Amino acid sequence: MDQRAPTDVTSKEYKEWRVSNLEGSSLTEIHLVLSTVLLSYWCWKCKTAADYHRSPKHFNGRSWSRFAFECTVFLVPMFLALTERFLYPTLVTLIVASLYYRWKVPDPPYRHDKWAPDPRAVVFDESYIEGKITPKPYLSIYRAEMMLLTCFCILAVDFNVFPLKFAKVETFGTSIMDLGVGSFVFSAGVVGIKPFLPRRVKDKLVTAALGHQLKTGLWTALPLLVLGIARLVLTDSVDYQKHVSEYGTHWNFFFTLGFLPAFVPIGLCLYSDLRVTSTVLLVLYQCLYTLTPFGAWLEIAERSDLLSANREGVFSFIGYLAMFLMGMSLGKEILPDAPSFKARRMRLVTVLGVWTTAAISLFLADFVCRIEPSRRFANAPYCFWVAGFNSFMLWMFMMIEEDIDSKLPPQLSRSGRPAGYDVPLILEAVNMNSLTTFLIANLLTGATNMLTETLLCDTAQSYAILAIYVFLFMLPPLLLYQAGLRIR
Repeated sequence: MDQRAPTDVTSKEYKEWRVSNLEGSSLTEIHLVLSTVLLSYWCWKCKTAADYHRSPKHFNGRSWSRFAFECTVFLVPMFLALTERFLYPTLVTLIVASLYYRWKVPDPPYRHDKWAPDPRAVVFDESYIEGKITPKPYLSIYRAEMMLLTCFCILAVDFNVFPLKFAKVETFGTSIMDLGVGSFVFSAGVVGIKPFLPRRVKDKLVTAALGHQLKTGLWTALPLLVLGIARLVLTDSVDYQKHVSEYGTHWNFFFTLGFLPAFVPIGLCLYSDLRVTSTVLLVLYQCLYTLTPFGAWLEIAERSDLLSANREGVFSFIGYLAMFLMGMSLGKEILPDAPSFKARRMRLVTVLGVWTTAAISLFLADFVCRIEPSRRFANAPYCFWVAGFNSFMLWMFMMIEEDIDSKLPPQLSRSGRPAGYDVPLILEAVNMNSLTTFLIANLLTGATNMLTETLLCDTAQSYAILAIYVFLFMLPPLLLYQAGLRIR
């Protein structure tokens, strides 16, 4: 970071300088910090299963004590890990607690005839309905956890308790917030495939026509584009600090999210295999960036017109679109109900294969071709890193669920589990209205920065404000969930 800092720490210039020219942190450190997400879920899942097996008839997954435990196991480790306070004690505590509760979960009844059909598999196979898509707990957990991390970071970065090595890098490098932006897009792609999958209507499987898909995409894009315009107008009107090299002078993340659903049906029309489409798109974009003067123009061009002023947002959209399509290709594999117990377990191999492919691609691009990841331009190594991290996280969530649920009675192998057994209340509420949660978090972030000089807050004040902020952005989705309302 440039040492010539503006003298007034409360000025817009200082706040923009503070997050400029950052170099991020190592992949090892990033993945270590974010491992708290997996350990939190493992701890919660083990305790929930232990409580259920101890007293199935009296299990209540929606009690106040369960809610308090959810807040403790999901929110407190996030606070501590992302502010780099007591990281290793937090990891050790989660591991020890998880192992203890895992030990408390009893093994399933011993099967004397190993060659007889597994009762769980029989019940699971018989309950299959082609074209039906039931909620996947591991997917809900994964998306809600990514949303919580994103919402926490967008305000935490404005406080001194948040290490700047976790903030977005200037051009090349890796950081937690860089990963969060990509994960937001990738996870949206995983569930974004749903309107394009065959669905059952009056005992028939039907697939939406291209015209209907385009209409749905435009309808989805409209509110996001409106939010992008509103954010642009509001930030300019209140002279809010803006890091121009992040997305450009006028572009913001809502524009990127808004244009994605509109372009997807066109991509599907060109070629149906999303893996091929996303890979070709990334390779062409990376070759154009690396082998032509286009890359130098992206990095150092003057902002002399509308395109050059917003080149980061406009051209990084190509990478984000490829990333979205990668997520959709994975969602196509794991979102529909598995026809058999064996097929359900084979999905673990499929997701692991996606992670392996992405990891090898990242290794070849970064360590062999010496092309560093860049969130600013969403280049190929960055997209491979995001795809690899998210597919690995999904695989781990699936492994935890498969391990614990293998001890359930046969009749609960696919559905019929008590409320609160599969997904924590706080994560289910966030997942049900994820875009609403993200919008509220952005509004609260802007309001906090206008009402408080965040950089002048000491550690205690910072933690207090962040705790209130988490409570405020979590409250609306919890109330909407309680009322049974889904906005978006």
